[in-house]
Amino acid sequence: MVDIVEAVIGTVSSLLLTSGRSIGGIMPDVVAEEIGRDTTFVTNHPVERGAAISDHAFMMPVEVEMRCAWSDSTAGFQGYSELVYGALQSLQIAREPFTVMTGKRVYSNMLIVGLEVTTAAATEYALFVRVLLREVIIVSTQSTSAGGGAGAQANPSRTSSTSNAGTKQPKESGAIPSLPGVG
Repeated sequence: MVDIVEAVIGTVSSLLLTSGRSIGGIMPDVVAEEIGRDTTFVTNHPVERGAAISDHAFMMPVEVEMRCAWSDSTAGFQGYSELVYGALQSLQIAREPFTVMTGKRVYSNMLIVGLEVTTAAATEYALFVRVLLREVIIVSTQSTSAGGGAGAQANPSRTSSTSNAGTKQPKESGAIPSLPGVG
C-alpha cells in the first residue's frame, strides 16, 4: 500500500514540477497543466471513391496550452514574477519561433498567441499564467524554369502540330446584327 501511495505522489510531483519543461528557455517553477492539440483538417466537399484521401486532408499547426506559475519566493526577491512575465511578453512580441518542452514532447517553431494572467490578493507575489502557443509551419520553396524560355514558341509549327480550322470571317465589334424582316 505504501508503494502505491509513493508511486501516485511521485507521478503527481513529476506532472506538477518543471523537470525540464520550458517555454522558449523560460523554465516554470510549477506546471499545473499541459494540453497539446494535433488536429487534421478534412475538406468538406465529396471525394471520389478511389481518390487519394491524403489530397483532401492536411495537418493544422500544433497548439499547446500550458498553465504555469512562478513565485517571488523561488528566486528569493520581490519582483521576480514580474520579470518572468516581462520575459514571456518579450517572447510574444518578438514573434520569432522558439522551442517548447513539455512532459510528453518537444515542440519546434512555436509562437505565443496568448497570455492570460490571473492575480488575486493571496497570489500578489506570484505569476499564474495560461500560455497559449501555436506552431508556425515553415516550408522551403524553390523556383524552376518551365520550358525553353521566351523563344520556346518562336516557331509554333516546330514545337506543336498544326491544324487547318478553315477561313475565319472578321466580326465587327460593337455592331448590332440586323434581323431579317425588321426594318
